[in-house]
Amino acid sequence: MEAAMDPSPRPAQPTRGDAVTALALGVGTGALLTTAMAFVMSVPTSGSLAIFVAVVALIVSAPVWLIGLLLLGGPVGWWLHRRGLGSPPAGATAGAVLTGLATATILLTFGNHLLADIVGSPWGFSTGLVVIGAVVGLQTIAYAYRARA
Repeated sequence: MEAAMDPSPRPAQPTRGDAVTALALGVGTGALLTTAMAFVMSVPTSGSLAIFVAVVALIVSAPVWLIGLLLLGGPVGWWLHRRGLGSPPAGATAGAVLTGLATATILLTFGNHLLADIVGSPWGFSTGLVVIGAVVGLQTIAYAYRARA
């Protein structure tokens, strides 16, 4: 008789190490994409200072993404996991919604003048952050629930 072949790799339950690594990847991805977006959006208004804006964006966005993922993304990710919804589309949706709520709250609390001198459209910047949040959510869940051999 032929020995039973193991089926293709399947997603395993994430370990604590997977969660920590996914968090680090999320922070890095969010910070780098935010930096790139800040650079591109600040060139028309800031000119040669766009590089300075990008450096400041990197320095500011890394801890902001870390705090956001710890305070918002972690609990929502745990909630999704407990309900068996650990899929990349669920992560992308959660990332987009949480980032949208956070950026809208910040813009409504502090006003549009927070970014008005740096980028042409603070709400456009917020929309870009929502897209970045979706990418971070997708990547974080995809890494944590990746298939293992």
